Amino acid sequence: MIRLFVPLLALALSTSASFLSQTPIAFGAGSSSELSSTPFGDSPVRVLTHESHPEHSLIINAHNSIEPLVKGDQPSLADVCPGATSGYTGYLKSGPKHFYFAYFESRTNTASDPLVLWLNGGPGCSSMMGLFMELGPCTVNEGGDSARENPDSWINAANVFFLDQPIGVGFSYSTNHSAPGGQGGTFAASEDIYAFMRLWYKAFPESKSLPFSIAGESYGGHYIPVFAEHINEMNKIATPDEQIPLESVLIGNGIFSDAKQGSSSYDISCTNVTGIGPLLDETVCSRMSEAVGRCEYLLSACHDYPDPLICQASAEFCGEELDMPYVRSGRNYYDISKPCDGYLCYPIINSVTKFLRTDKVRNAFGVDPEAPQFQGCSNKVGEEFSKVNDYIIDTRPYVAALLHSGIRVLIYVGTYDWICNFVGNERVFGSLKWNGMPDFRYQQENNKQAWSGGLWWESGLLRYVRIHGAGHMVPWDKPVEALHLFKAWLEKKALQ
Repeated sequence: MIRLFVPLLALALSTSASFLSQTPIAFGAGSSSELSSTPFGDSPVRVLTHESHPEHSLIINAHNSIEPLVKGDQPSLADVCPGATSGYTGYLKSGPKHFYFAYFESRTNTASDPLVLWLNGGPGCSSMMGLFMELGPCTVNEGGDSARENPDSWINAANVFFLDQPIGVGFSYSTNHSAPGGQGGTFAASEDIYAFMRLWYKAFPESKSLPFSIAGESYGGHYIPVFAEHINEMNKIATPDEQIPLESVLIGNGIFSDAKQGSSSYDISCTNVTGIGPLLDETVCSRMSEAVGRCEYLLSACHDYPDPLICQASAEFCGEELDMPYVRSGRNYYDISKPCDGYLCYPIINSVTKFLRTDKVRNAFGVDPEAPQFQGCSNKVGEEFSKVNDYIIDTRPYVAALLHSGIRVLIYVGTYDWICNFVGNERVFGSLKWNGMPDFRYQQENNKQAWSGGLWWESGLLRYVRIHGAGHMVPWDKPVEALHLFKAWLEKKALQ
């Protein structure tokens, strides 16, 4: 959220999908690719170009989960990431920009399981956090010296990409060192995402038969609706063989509208809506209660008149009066049941960072030697997004446009999150202007259904899921339940 003094952990820790199968997909016949010297070592890589995206190229390096990407004494990808399946790593290149990705085949059926693109949020957080902490094939062990297989990885049900974007995030970088990452914000990034998928389908035309979804969390509530709607609009003017088979989006604990979600920090901090509150004392909560109306008014004024002075005033007031009392309490911003301990409140993030800074892991994952030292989240990228007022974009109209175009939308929210909590999310989707809103509101008020992880309801193409006891990163807190809701969504089944 724009006014928070805490970085948003849109950590790739949210949405994504699958990996495995022991044989990598073969390049489609006739794809415009060629062998080139690799920036990663001695093995050749595929370099793909596309006539419609002349400024972009896709560098693809296959791994079969046994052989190392770099020959010699280097470990294979599966040596450092137990449970990894066959797939690809590489870079989307555009001028000086290099976007890193890692792709894993489904563990179940590569040829028929859906294709899912996972994006972390922030803005400025690496999707490698999602890979190594939440839903990838392996999870980094405490201390950061090794990893273990993740039995509840989303690659159990899908073929999954993890993409570091925008530039300046994770292993993505620019050779133009004077240009900061994140320039242009979400809308600029949507062009690179579209080019990435067009190049992928040119390399692997057979994968166009698979349903495609975009998944993510936190600032993914900004990224994903914009990226998906851009793809949707481009599909309308593309020839049938050039269209991207976008079937659904999945967003966990997202930020869609700060005007709708901004004051919900009061509800989480000062009521028992979570079942474990109030979290702050009565005197503090009384002052916060008095500030709620003014905060909402200022946030609305910022949206109506996005002048920097107005928006700065709203951010400062709401931040000081509604956010800082909770921050000062020492509780975890992403899980109200725990204390804030370590970088971004999770000691495991330091372990992931240590793990991804080792030469052994970088080499096994085909990371370009020019890529910077790994860090989980980049404040510089967040600052660039702030410069273009990206934080105040209301993405509800983009979600509505997807629904009206026949694209399914799954919203899932852990009930213990504070920063992008379920109260704010339900205000967003209770106010979504789409033709299914009356029935969705009816289902929300009168027909909540129980499942093994909490409650859910849906109307038409929109499904909303609460995960009881989970924080911001649902696959980290509730891995079994997260995989269950993911599989049910992909299979178009009810939650049980």
